[in-house]
Amino acid sequence: MTGVLADQAGKPRPDHPATASGAGRAVGGAGPKGEAIAQAALRLFLRDGYERTSVDAIAAEAGVSKRTIYNRYGDKENLFLSVLMETSAAMLAAFGRIAEAHLGEITDVQADLTAFARDVAINLLQAPERIAMTRLMMAEAPYFPALLRAQMRPQTMTSTIARALGRLAEAGRLEIADPIEAADHLSALTFGQINNKSMFGAVPVSDSDIERMVVGGVAAFVRAYRPA
Repeated sequence: MTGVLADQAGKPRPDHPATASGAGRAVGGAGPKGEAIAQAALRLFLRDGYERTSVDAIAAEAGVSKRTIYNRYGDKENLFLSVLMETSAAMLAAFGRIAEAHLGEITDVQADLTAFARDVAINLLQAPERIAMTRLMMAEAPYFPALLRAQMRPQTMTSTIARALGRLAEAGRLEIADPIEAADHLSALTFGQINNKSMFGAVPVSDSDIERMVVGGVAAFVRAYRPA
């Protein structure tokens, strides 16, 4: 990933309010045309990246005029931020549903954490759209600070895990002083291993490898945080 960032480090970005302040937002994304534009833009941005995706191509893909896109979104940068933020929010919502299913009421700490990590890894972490989103956001985040700020929101995945771990600590089932740090450790031992082995989706990882990394990672986490 360092190479990707280094390759793009010299590329200029327009001094646009959405880029500078992170305030960019769709102003007319509702309705069938707005949905068609958003879906077409997402497909092309994920496939071709920001630089190689033109408003002309998005308009053709969506079956609308360029003027319609400019009227609704203002410009390409605002459209880019809008579709990535909305897609990221949808993925975060999916993650939240998985977390609630496995971590909402934990009966067996190790078994439930393992089931949670396995479900996230197979159904979300390895999803083609999520892999493409991750690569695109990591490549473009230096030029769009709003993307970085979005990852620091209290509703991020790390915070969702931290809240569940905090409840376990309050119940005396794990010995955790800093739930955010513990969530980072759990993520590193599970999702981090998978991301490293797959190079964020560039290399296929088998279900058996995912199972091994998840089971081993959660076991190590529980051993480290087991009450004395």
